[in-house]
Amino acid sequence: MRNQKLKRLFLIVVLSSIIFFACVLSSHAAMRTRIVVLPFYAEQGEDVDTGLSDRGFHYRRISGFIENRLVRHHFEVIDPFAKDASEIEWSRVMETSREDSALACRDMANRFAVDAVYLVWIEVNTRKTADGYWKASVILDGKGYDSAGRSLGANVLKTFKATKRDFNEAVAVVEEEVGDIVGRTLTGWKEERMSGNTVQAYSETNGETQKGLLAARIENQAKYVSLRLDLANEYEIVEAFGKVVNTVRGVVYAKQYNMRIVSDNPQACVTEWGVEINPEETDSFRLQANIMKMINDILDAGGQINMKGVMYRYTSSEKKLLMGIRPGTATAGSVQFIIDRERMRNQEFFSRHYLKKSVKKGKN
Repeated sequence: MRNQKLKRLFLIVVLSSIIFFACVLSSHAAMRTRIVVLPFYAEQGEDVDTGLSDRGFHYRRISGFIENRLVRHHFEVIDPFAKDASEIEWSRVMETSREDSALACRDMANRFAVDAVYLVWIEVNTRKTADGYWKASVILDGKGYDSAGRSLGANVLKTFKATKRDFNEAVAVVEEEVGDIVGRTLTGWKEERMSGNTVQAYSETNGETQKGLLAARIENQAKYVSLRLDLANEYEIVEAFGKVVNTVRGVVYAKQYNMRIVSDNPQACVTEWGVEINPEETDSFRLQANIMKMINDILDAGGQINMKGVMYRYTSSEKKLLMGIRPGTATAGSVQFIIDRERMRNQEFFSRHYLKKSVKKGKN
């Protein structure tokens, strides 16, 4: 009898351990960061279309070393050339990146469905020396943004020169060196922290397991979400929506950053919040769903409901405005909502909120 109990206990312990480690492994798999490295390549001062030109292999050679490092440090690297991209579209992105790199990265994060975008500008110059050798130099400038267009603080600027008898060998050497150095920089990690009155240096001792510079910055910003409401040209709807944002499930803290209301031009209206979420409880996509559910709960209750100690009381006109809110685009770091006047009008006729009222009246 005692042996059977011991066997059962042993079996329970083994099964619990298996479930625990399975959960740990699955959580680690889910935590992989998706990233795309976007190229902007210039040779002898002239832009080169890296996706369509034969000379684009120079970029792919450099980016290959960067991507190798990212993959070894558990990033999920998306190949930008695997997507259909026309020459006109690529040129447009190149121009946008020069003028507003944050906007370009935000657009590309939506296009490639990634957590972060890393831009690299590569300039290769070659010249023949008086003694018949080829001298090649590469200048590489890198900048990273998350899906909300926020800088990751992982900017790099690297240069390297090589002189070889053969032209192709000289170019290959500098491209290999720069690509490898940038890859090491992004996945390396070294910082100084204050511990009491002493400064402790933390450096990478096991490059395959520790989080690197890029991963640490992306992880630190994962709990911050940029939230915006577009086309809201009435203050009442901004106030009503703001109350929902501050009390919805998963939000730790919310701060309104700006509000632009133009009564006769909804297209120019925008209100933005910076939201800190609890990553263990929600993410940007679930936050979007939670906000829509909370709005529906308020409307189902007739505009008067107590949630988390906050009493919601909305007039008929305010409830109509809430009916017009619909979700827009969402990324890992940003959420958009839109005031849709057509949806508002349709909801008045077909909404479940009005249906419940009509049923009650019929019974009376």
